[in-house]
Amino acid sequence: MTESLSHFGPWTTADLAGLPDDGQRYEIIDGSLIVTPGPAPLHQLVAGRISVFLRESAPDAADVIEASNLQLSTGRLLIPDVVVAESAAIFARSVALEPADVYLVVEVVSPSNAAMDRIFKPQLYATAGIQWMWRVELGADSVEIVVLDLRSGSPVVHARSSDVLQVDVPFSVEIPVARLLASRAALWGDHSAADLEG
Repeated sequence: MTESLSHFGPWTTADLAGLPDDGQRYEIIDGSLIVTPGPAPLHQLVAGRISVFLRESAPDAADVIEASNLQLSTGRLLIPDVVVAESAAIFARSVALEPADVYLVVEVVSPSNAAMDRIFKPQLYATAGIQWMWRVELGADSVEIVVLDLRSGSPVVHARSSDVLQVDVPFSVEIPVARLLASRAALWGDHSAADLEG
């Protein structure tokens, strides 16, 4: 692995193709490579459940994907936990999405990456022109979603909930935040996850 990470000069998106597929996340900020451990199972469960609700509510021209490359600028590539983006951009088979394609990014705060998720990424997304971000905070037995309005170029809290999140921007969606850590049967009630995903 040391040999794979040998590199001279600023990192670029093209350089990532030579890195090992080892479960770690490789992001680039101003030409520097940022390596973080793969997400924990609970992190992925919450991100996946949020994706299902977003998929049900997203505009017809949009789709929802998890852990995809997002090229903010020449020297900046991030991997949000969830992205709602134009379907056409997703099907274009490019290496990364671009900010103009994105309706919303979601970051589930990881203990190993908390400052990045809470402070740096919101500002980087705002600077790149992405208008909306959800920051998901995992407590010992609870979840809180904080909706950040990035349109001014700086993050501003638009809404937050640890019960039921209802927002109309960038599209209307309702998420039972308080039940995101519940058993699958309790979360979906009369609907199976397959019904919601289909």
